[in-house]
Amino acid sequence: MKYFGFVFAFATFFFSLNLGPLENFISLNDLLRENRVYYFKENKNPVSGPVKTFWNNGYVENTGKLLNGLKEEGWEYFHDNGKLRAKGSYKKGKKNGNWLTFFNNGNMRSQEVYADGVQSGVWKFYYRSGNIRTEEEYKNNNLEGVWRFYLETGELIESGYQKKGVRDGVLEIFDKSGDLIKKETWAMGVLKEVKLY
Repeated sequence: MKYFGFVFAFATFFFSLNLGPLENFISLNDLLRENRVYYFKENKNPVSGPVKTFWNNGYVENTGKLLNGLKEEGWEYFHDNGKLRAKGSYKKGKKNGNWLTFFNNGNMRSQEVYADGVQSGVWKFYYRSGNIRTEEEYKNNNLEGVWRFYLETGELIESGYQKKGVRDGVLEIFDKSGDLIKKETWAMGVLKEVKLY
């Protein structure tokens, strides 16, 4: 009998280590989703409360909060190896503010900015190695503003501007040593002039 009690206590302790403190939470797997709103399957009522969903292997898949069926405040998402995949905040079910995403090796994948679900501000994308790949500026879900492209070794290769999602203005192209080798002039996606250096 003592042996059974010891095994039960050990199993309970191990289970709590794997899942964190035992608590009441809602799994997204148990809900229906329509137009970004989460409902209980049984009665179609919008859900409110803390959320924690698990991968089949026992690792946490996501944590956050629902309010009247909508994602709200801070959320975290994880790869099935336990490493952080993304983190950021929601406002009435829409991404809002700064978001970070990560590769499954733990390195940064992107830095993103949203305003009530709309892409805005300067976004940065990274190679799997963790080195910066591109910087892109968004306004109202369109690429608009600064655009820069880097080699994985860190050298800036292209620098220019975009407007309404197409190249506009001067695009400078560099070699690996950082010397300017070409300058292109664009007008709303149409190449107008090329200068070689």
